Amino acid sequence: MGSIAERLAEIRERACLSYRRAAGQPGEPHIVCVTKNQPLPRILEAIDAGATEIGENYLQEAIRKDVFALCESRGVTVRYIGRLQSNKYNAILRVFDAVDSAGPELLERLHGTQDRGAQRACTFLLEVNAGEESQKGGLTMPQIRELAAADAPWLYEISGLMVVVPLQATMQIRATIYQSVSVLFHELASDLGSSRVTLLSMGTSDDFELAIEHGSNMIRVGTGIFGPRSPSQV
Repeated sequence: MGSIAERLAEIRERACLSYRRAAGQPGEPHIVCVTKNQPLPRILEAIDAGATEIGENYLQEAIRKDVFALCESRGVTVRYIGRLQSNKYNAILRVFDAVDSAGPELLERLHGTQDRGAQRACTFLLEVNAGEESQKGGLTMPQIRELAAADAPWLYEISGLMVVVPLQATMQIRATIYQSVSVLFHELASDLGSSRVTLLSMGTSDDFELAIEHGSNMIRVGTGIFGPRSPSQV
């Protein structure tokens, strides 16, 4: 199956090829290494292999592993990609560099905050519940369009979108979703400013090339880099 370094190199090569083909110019997408349930030595292995961004799902796990000290010393961005709970907002904002699963409540709070001296997080992606699944967080595409039409002031806090698709969705359904969200992303960039809205996080281990073909410039890869997770890893 190869080492973490070998798998990361393969993911990067495939992602860059897809990105250059889709964008028609040199460059590469952001690759967020999803490190949920991964112990620090394996995370360090990925960083030593060239990972520059990691994504953690749980605040307490990230603190317990102390990924923040390691990543700060290596210049690695730590992104929060998990479900948000309001009682953890302040702690998440203090220790993470970015929040990719942001929703209206957090963004409204941010927009009303004058003093952000203790806040480390500076990049926020609005989570899109593209499959309109009631058990998942995020806003649906129609909801986001309604808020944009109403010129919700907190939308100016976002740097882009993070998309969650149904796990059981076929590749054809995912392609349709990714294309629809890509259109929405460009609408928001036009409305809010293309220099502000720059990140579209779509695609995971099993479909990142498809997502890139439909406009993604940030992918989230865990299993494809670290292999299948086991409960004993942390």
